[in-house]
Amino acid sequence: MKALKMIRSRLLFPLLLALAALLLPVTALAAPSPQTFVNQKHVQLTALLKKPKSAATEKKIQRIFDQLLDYHSLAKHSLGEYWDKRSDAERKDFENVLERLVRNAYRKNLRKTLDYKIDYKGEAKAKEGYLVKTVAKSRTNAREDPVSIDYTLHKVDGKWRVYDIVTEGSSLVNNYRSQFRRIIKKKGFDDLMSRMKKKLDKEEAS
Repeated sequence: MKALKMIRSRLLFPLLLALAALLLPVTALAAPSPQTFVNQKHVQLTALLKKPKSAATEKKIQRIFDQLLDYHSLAKHSLGEYWDKRSDAERKDFENVLERLVRNAYRKNLRKTLDYKIDYKGEAKAKEGYLVKTVAKSRTNAREDPVSIDYTLHKVDGKWRVYDIVTEGSSLVNNYRSQFRRIIKKKGFDDLMSRMKKKLDKEEAS
């Protein structure tokens, strides 16, 4: 009986170790580093943007953008001090319009750099989350200056999301906030929404 228990113990212990080893890679895959996350999403987007346009491709592109960007934080920080002054309905409307504008702008910039070489320069702790540094270099024009593009990420529901993009030291969120503040002060929030919707209609009609 004692010998049987020892045999069972010897068989069970390696089995538990094997199960633990199997679980470790799954955990690692579920939580990539900020740099790996940005790299993965950009590889996916670049591949899709090089394909002929189709409804299926567009759906995949939008899904990846949704996995990459934190639209809520972009909207909240872009509106700044005016966010708390808006009703829930106004915030939702603003966020929905800004989401589509940001996605369009991001797609446009990606198309411009489809044939660029993206060098990842590491990640560092930011005020909120992490900063992933990259440099985009033209493959066809050696004289063209490289462009630094940095991504600020934090976790939303345990998943990485980009909430700001800094190009050559210029923050997307800060630029939006400066423009929005100026318009609201002069013309009010309704005028801002009107301008944003007109811009969106123009972009999506072209």
